[in-house]
Amino acid sequence: MCSEVIPPCYPSAFYIMVGIRHINLNELNGEEFSSSGEHMLIAITDGEANMDIGYGAKGIVRGNIAIVKPNQAVHIYPYKNSISFYVITFNVIQIPNSDSSNDKYKSSIFTDTGLWNCVPFSKCIDLLEEIERHSHEKDELMRYYNHVRFEELIRYVLKQKESLAPLPDLHSAVKGSIKYLKDNFAEQVTVATLAEDVNMLPWQYSQIFKKLTGQTPLGFVNNLRIDQAKHLLLKTEDRIHEIANHVGFNNEFYFNRCFSKSVGLAPGQYRKQNQSTIRVVSLFMEDLLVTLGITPVVQWAHPAWGQLDYLGLIHVPTFNVLQESYESLSEYEPDLIIARKSEYEYHSNQYERCKHFANTEIISKDDADWRLTLRTLAKRLGRVEQAEIAIQQYEEKLTSARNLLNHSKKSQTYAFIRFKSDCIIMDQQYTKSFLTEDLGIILHPKIQKLTLEESRAGVSWEWLKSLDADYIFFVFDKWHEGEIGAERRQINHPHWKEIPAVRNCRAFEVDFMTWMNYGHIASSKKIDDVLRVLV
Repeated sequence: MCSEVIPPCYPSAFYIMVGIRHINLNELNGEEFSSSGEHMLIAITDGEANMDIGYGAKGIVRGNIAIVKPNQAVHIYPYKNSISFYVITFNVIQIPNSDSSNDKYKSSIFTDTGLWNCVPFSKCIDLLEEIERHSHEKDELMRYYNHVRFEELIRYVLKQKESLAPLPDLHSAVKGSIKYLKDNFAEQVTVATLAEDVNMLPWQYSQIFKKLTGQTPLGFVNNLRIDQAKHLLLKTEDRIHEIANHVGFNNEFYFNRCFSKSVGLAPGQYRKQNQSTIRVVSLFMEDLLVTLGITPVVQWAHPAWGQLDYLGLIHVPTFNVLQESYESLSEYEPDLIIARKSEYEYHSNQYERCKHFANTEIISKDDADWRLTLRTLAKRLGRVEQAEIAIQQYEEKLTSARNLLNHSKKSQTYAFIRFKSDCIIMDQQYTKSFLTEDLGIILHPKIQKLTLEESRAGVSWEWLKSLDADYIFFVFDKWHEGEIGAERRQINHPHWKEIPAVRNCRAFEVDFMTWMNYGHIASSKKIDDVLRVLV
């Protein structure tokens, strides 16, 4: 005789709804929910909030379902407008088994709690609305029908629970999707398929995507495709329709429209202007051009300061930036002039006249963050890869330098002095972002108390001789000097040798043009200077 035990054909428990409520909370009113001896099912119908069911707060939005065990507190804190949700309380009724020894057949289907996405959510909403509408029926048959609806809701939620792991973080899911798009931008995708891949509703996916990137999913993908198209336009001789297909555009007309809108030029024009032979003028940004492997046709120069000698552009003619007219740039037959926005505001009419003889573009330039400007130039000139390699190399060099300085010079302070013929400037404008923010060296507290205006106005020798910074860097500024060498004679003052850092041989002259400029090459040379004298 077969001794196999046949399991019962009914579940080990039934689920009986106790009550249902539809709740709306505004952003000023968080609330705690708990039930004594009953399970809770919470379904979010609108809005955004943080929910804590005992495992830390998690973001919740429309379409989320939470299952909560008896006697477990739930905290909901709206943070954007308001949030609406249903709360169903229900009991689990255990069904005795005639063979009590067969515990393996008695397993609860609500052994854990968690947060899930319910996709599609429309069926869940229909059931919840019907259950609430009929929750006060007195007719026994109607009450039974409503119980069936509740069981159908439980079945639907459990079906979601079987196929989905609890959602740890919706933002993490979308971040994973963004990473996938970066690696697979040429694939044909839609918002619906992207949202389905991470078990979200399309509107929900798009909302979080834009919050993380500032772009719509389609706009983000198109920008990735255009960046690759720019690279291929310069690195290959492929036809434009071939490049369009390769990067994911099935329609050449749509590709041309997207490219022109993003870049400001049609693909063919972009290729012609940005080939390796392009003649570029970008005054004040020569450091970044050289970093990208482009030699400017003319370089910035100042009658007193000189030119950017540290770039080694010995054979490149100079342009006196203090002369009156920028129209003389036409003599160098540039294909493209890229100007700083700040300079454009100062020389607005100058650059407007340049547009008559060359394509002239104005870009925003953040002097303190040369990396951002380098990326802007690289995108315009089709040198994105070179820019990223240069930035990565710099960051590696910077990290190594910081480690050396933290090991040997931790907590020591510095001052940067800019000697002019008629005043002594405690520089913060050009050097603080590099020495303090990049390298982590501490600016002396006495200088920190100075406003930018006070630093520019200059300090007295009496003020300076009491400066007890551990290290001093200094340069000589030749502009407005009364006579040749006047600025250098400043350090002949008797108070100079009374300064502790000078007395201890910890005052170092550095190159004026290198330290008064921003850029990859200048910053790399500054690291070398600091390590040479401090380590």
